[in-house]
Amino acid sequence: MSEKQGRQREISRREKEMRAEFIVEEMASAVRVLGGQGPALVQNNVAARAARLPVTVVERLRWKKIKRVPADIADSVREALERHNEESLSRAKHEAFIATKRA
Repeated sequence: MSEKQGRQREISRREKEMRAEFIVEEMASAVRVLGGQGPALVQNNVAARAARLPVTVVERLRWKKIKRVPADIADSVREALERHNEESLSRAKHEAFIATKRA
């Protein structure tokens, strides 16, 4: 094994660790967005219902206790965030439509 191969493996490991940290940050912020306003306990319950995950998993995601987020959990949080964004966009379009009709 040459020195170059060893370095390439090290870079790859570092990239994987950085990607895992990025996903942890993404999940923590997604749980906060899904939870909406209010105390953390209420936000965790709302986010758990939206993501269809147990409250304990959502709490661990929110406080970054899970170092490597499993793909199925990340997918369910991303799907819930996508639904949340679509509903928010739909609600904003409806409010704009109502505002133009009133004027």
